[in-house]
Amino acid sequence: MKTKFLPLALAAFMALAMFGNTTYASENRKEKDSPNMETYYIGGLKKGNLMMWDITSQCSNTFSVTIKDDDQTYVEINKNNYVKELNLLSHEAAIYEGGSNLRIEVVFDNENVQIKTSNASGSIRNEKGKSIGCIYNYSLEDGNDRDYNDAVISLTSWKKNG
Repeated sequence: MKTKFLPLALAAFMALAMFGNTTYASENRKEKDSPNMETYYIGGLKKGNLMMWDITSQCSNTFSVTIKDDDQTYVEINKNNYVKELNLLSHEAAIYEGGSNLRIEVVFDNENVQIKTSNASGSIRNEKGKSIGCIYNYSLEDGNDRDYNDAVISLTSWKKNG
């Protein structure tokens, strides 16, 4: 019985070490500039990391999303149509150049929009449990239907070279 329990306990421990801790130990703060504007600060990236992002929308409002740091703008995406169907607005990548205050800024054109956010972040871990990358997801609600798909921003980052 003990010989069968030990491999199971070890496998469970390794699974928890790899997948159980989804918190990425880095700065991940949010600032509310005004009701229709949000700024999400991203931490934990190092100069030379690859960043990949997806930005989608399923709302009738117009807005912009900017990913930038104090030194440069990586992308600025504008949703300038009133289409309610699913829109893939951006699927791109860039090398992080190491500027301070990496952030995602979201501005809805309608000043009456009050952005609500559901966010998640986590570590990408190798088989030894070492963090080799990070994932950030921001799901925004611009109204009262609570679907949190009005703007969805996902940013994934990892070392450029293995």
